[in-house]
Order: sequence, then structure tokens, then C-alpha cells
Amino acid sequence: MVDKKCYHDPVDEALETLWTLEERGEKALEDRILSGNSRGILDKALLSRMIEENLLREENGIYSFTDQGRERGKGIIRRHRLAERLLTDVLNIKEDIRVESDACCFEHFLSPEVTDHICILLGHPRYCPHGNKIPPGKCCERAARQVETAVVSLRDLKPGESGRILYISTKQHSRLDRLTAMGLFPGSSIKVHQCEPLFVVFLDEIQIALDKGIVEEIYVLKS
Repeated sequence: MVDKKCYHDPVDEALETLWTLEERGEKALEDRILSGNSRGILDKALLSRMIEENLLREENGIYSFTDQGRERGKGIIRRHRLAERLLTDVLNIKEDIRVESDACCFEHFLSPEVTDHICILLGHPRYCPHGNKIPPGKCCERAARQVETAVVSLRDLKPGESGRILYISTKQHSRLDRLTAMGLFPGSSIKVHQCEPLFVVFLDEIQIALDKGIVEEIYVLKS
């Protein structure tokens, strides 16, 4: 059940809806933006105000972001999807409705600094639990420059080599749930035992056999 005490900024809600429509390749028509939010806090007057504030532009009935609006929308989406990752990966909350509700609350009050700290904690994840892309932040760009030569797919490690999981690049929610249930999540230390015929790793003292398709989606920082 949605927490009614949580504040929802109508401008942010409109930007978030427009971002989602763009991701789906749908035209951002007025009725789609207004109907894309179930809380009933969006209206035509709000869209007109957002045009005046240089957040949106409208042409032939289709709305799009200005540069200023896109940057603000990117921040909202980034906070929301990182919050979803935090709730599912770290706090182990699995109920989709609760995760969505709490993430909506987080997106409105997380500062840029706290958002980056969450991103670093989670290993700069690329996708939310639903498989949607998380917009990268400056912390992701810095991390990429600093460790790009040391970050490899788990499949590239040889028997006896080890590393720390940085992120898991999969869009399959069920696969991610299975990996986290085994203890494989960002921050975990892992050591390769064998690569053939099965890919077998050690997670602490626990031996785990992994499908090669999954191994390709796990990225580690080599020790």
C-alpha cells in the first residue's frame, strides 16, 4: 500500500512520467503524461507552468525535455532506481509494491552526495531490479576512469584468481534474485575454483556452480 504521508512533487512526477514514456519509445502526448500518474496530482496547468519554467517544450501536441528538464528528470530517475536497488539488495525487501512506494519517497529527499554514496555502496549498478537502466552519475564516471583496466567479467578470471563483485549487469529480475539469494551481490569477494566443465567459485568457504550465461553478467575488480 502506498504511504500517503510521503510527499510527491508534481513537477518531479511529470518529469518521471515523461522519462518513462521516452524509454518505451512512446510519444509524450498530454493525455499520456497526465494519465501516467495514478496519484491525480498532474494537470494541464502544471504542464503549462513547466513550459514557462523551461523544463518542457511542446510541439504539435508532443512534449519533450529541455536540457534543464532532462537533467532534473535524470536525477529523479537515478535516485528512484538506486533506492530500489538499495531496498532489494541491501535491505532485502522483496515486495514490489513496498519497494516502489518507498523508492518514490527516497527520490524526493536524497541529496546528490548521499545518492552517490549509495551508488558507490552498491558497486555502481547499471540496472534497477525491474531491468530499467540507471542513469550514471559523476561517481560512476570517476570509478570507470580509475578501475576500468582492472574490471573484468567473472568469466575472464582463471582458476585460483579472485576479485570483488562490482556490479551484475542483468535485466532478468528472477536471475538477480537467485544470485543475491546465494550471496552474490556487489561487494562480495569471490574466488574461481574451476572454469570447465562447470564454472565453480568459492564465496567465503561455500562452493557454488554457476551457469556460464550468468558468469558473463557478473563484473569483478580483480584482486
